[in-house]
Amino acid sequence: MKRRKTNEEGFTLLEVMTSMLIMSFSLLMLLNMAMIALDGNRWSSRTTSCAQIMQQKLEDLRNVVDPTSGEDTVGEFSRSWTVSTVSTHLRQVEITAMWMSPDSLVQSNRITTLIKTSAM
Repeated sequence: MKRRKTNEEGFTLLEVMTSMLIMSFSLLMLLNMAMIALDGNRWSSRTTSCAQIMQQKLEDLRNVVDPTSGEDTVGEFSRSWTVSTVSTHLRQVEITAMWMSPDSLVQSNRITTLIKTSAM
């Protein structure tokens, strides 16, 4: 009797295992990239909030006749501001805001600007 050759098609166990290994490695890399993106979003959010509270304090100081130095805490941010006289109606304002990052490092932002006052 003649044996017929059958044309069996499909995947071997080795091919399936190799594709599963490649897929698992790819998913792990995507997970790592997602974690990096989440950390970046958290940093960006805190930096934006920090800039907003510094801008808020600057606007408050612009509306005061004779601004003075000080410090306070807003949420998770501690901010301090220094006002120095440049000339008769001109003050230099430096505002620093600090916060603690998730890995327990102190982060900070600083702005320095000049404002016109009506005080002598």
